[in-house]
Amino acid sequence: MEIEERIEPLACGRDAAEVWDAAVAGRLDEHARSCPHCGAAAADALRLDGVVHRLADERPVPPASVLDRVMNAVADTVIAELRPQDLLVLDSPAGPARLSRAAAARVIRHVVDGMDGMRARSCRIEQDPDTGERTTAQVAITVTARFGVDLASVTARVRQMVLAAGEQALGVPVSRVDITVVDLWEGP
Repeated sequence: MEIEERIEPLACGRDAAEVWDAAVAGRLDEHARSCPHCGAAAADALRLDGVVHRLADERPVPPASVLDRVMNAVADTVIAELRPQDLLVLDSPAGPARLSRAAAARVIRHVVDGMDGMRARSCRIEQDPDTGERTTAQVAITVTARFGVDLASVTARVRQMVLAAGEQALGVPVSRVDITVVDLWEGP
C-alpha cells in the first residue's frame, strides 16, 4: 500500500520534496539557489541528510562487560516499566523491532528544533493498526514559530522534515502529520 498525502508546495510554488532531492544530489537550479523558500528547504534537507549519514556511520563497540551489564539493566527496565502501547513496532530485515514512542518523539522534536524559525513543543506518535503491510505511524506535533515567518511555508517544511525523519531516521513511514502552531516568539 503506497501512502499518498497531499504536501503543500513551498511559498514559491515549488514542490519541497523535489527541492530536497535536488539539494541532496547537488543539482539545485538557479531558482532554488536564489529563492529563500527553496534555500531554506535545501538547507533542511542537507542538514537532515548529514545527520542521518553521520548516525548511520557510527558503529560504537563498547567492551563486552559493559555491554552485558547495560543490556541486562535495559532488559529489566523494559520488562518492568514499558507497556506494549509505549512501543512502536519497526519493520526490519531481522523481524519486527521495537522503539520507545518517547525516544521517537524526541528524534522528531530534535529535527524540528534544528529548523530556522521553528521550535517543537510536543510530539505524539500513534502507530496505525497492523494491516499486514508496512507499518506506518501518525504524528501530531505542536510547534512555536518565530514572529514574521511565513507560516504556510515553514509548516510545509516541518511536514517534510517529519516525513523524512520518520522514514530515514526512525524507519517508520509516517502516513499523517498534524501540525498545530501554539505560539509565536520574537528574536533571532
